[in-house]
Amino acid sequence: MKRIAVAGNMPFLPEEIIRYILMRLPVKTLIRSRFVCKHWENLIRTPSFISEHLHHYRTHQSPSLLLQRRYNLRLLDCKMKIHKVHIAPVIGSANTFQIVGSSNGLLCVNVYRYPVYCPCPSLLLWNPATREVRQLPPITPNTKGADLPFQLPPDRRGVYLPFRIGFGFSPVINDYKVVITYHDATVITNDYDFPFEVLLVVVYSLSSGSWKKVEFGIKNVGLDEQSVTVNGIMFWPGFGRNPDTHTYYFATVSFDIANEVFTLTPTPTPDWSTSTSRLTMYEKKLALLSFFATQDSEYLIELWVMEDGSGASWAKKYSSCLIPRVVRPEMTIWMNQIVCDPGEKEHYKEQKIILLNISTNELKAFNISKYGRGNGSGSIYYHAESLVPIGGKKL
Repeated sequence: MKRIAVAGNMPFLPEEIIRYILMRLPVKTLIRSRFVCKHWENLIRTPSFISEHLHHYRTHQSPSLLLQRRYNLRLLDCKMKIHKVHIAPVIGSANTFQIVGSSNGLLCVNVYRYPVYCPCPSLLLWNPATREVRQLPPITPNTKGADLPFQLPPDRRGVYLPFRIGFGFSPVINDYKVVITYHDATVITNDYDFPFEVLLVVVYSLSSGSWKKVEFGIKNVGLDEQSVTVNGIMFWPGFGRNPDTHTYYFATVSFDIANEVFTLTPTPTPDWSTSTSRLTMYEKKLALLSFFATQDSEYLIELWVMEDGSGASWAKKYSSCLIPRVVRPEMTIWMNQIVCDPGEKEHYKEQKIILLNISTNELKAFNISKYGRGNGSGSIYYHAESLVPIGGKKL
């Protein structure tokens, strides 16, 4: 794109007024505005402007929902409008891909290529708004006979290790980190096919551009599903095992991104064997959503919010709402609503997303047919477009 010439008699505006105006523009408009003049381009690229613009967006607007179904990505904004996300060629050319985290406009993507069954993830950081993509260095912690950057016990090398991936930002150190926990697949219980022992944790820092090993330090606990990052702390849902009584309990593991320390966080959960629970965020705090299937073909939902940041104080914010079992909670809260998925296609002829208002208990359905192929609402993440750079290539 050619730079737009600015007329010589253009009225002069003070720097603070220009900054004030640009701060309120959407990201895509700002990207085009960089071509107005060199001064605007330099201003928009400064770290202070990028940080202030992101803060203004997060303060005055609700984040969008990033929806993934198979090869399709869509953004659902606060005005209930669907926007297509153009996928970077390096991601679209893969066999398949999975978004594993979203933070301040950056996405962490696990890219699958032949063979699809690969013991080590191939990860990218991607800013869809600026189209920057950064390939993370490869890690091969379980390659038999290799010069391992992270040593595993000899009897675990050369075997498949299940892993969990987390991605988040710490405002304390102004850094983004990717966390991978590798689990021992040989520790299998009779009742549940779940790896309880974490063998290895590796952490990637965007500021340093490298991986390093971090101690997990918690016994008899395994991580499950996707993490949630709140105020610089990464939280995983999981299950703990009491080795003496052989009983199991719902557990929440936290990871301080700045200090790189794992902690077992108390969680106010009902009997996990009869409910489904997932971590999410509510009013910028960690929250736990649980739902139970009743005998009357309905779901009973509870919402708990961690008030103090340590897990010592939880408050029940919502409970006792019965919804039809054909509507399945997706365990994400967005603009004071629980995101739900129409569970049976015959009840909804078109692709829809269901929102349950936790103040009014009202259910509303929205058509998302343009969202993509397949049933269900797929993976859901909070997403705010930003100018945050990742030091990668623009594709």
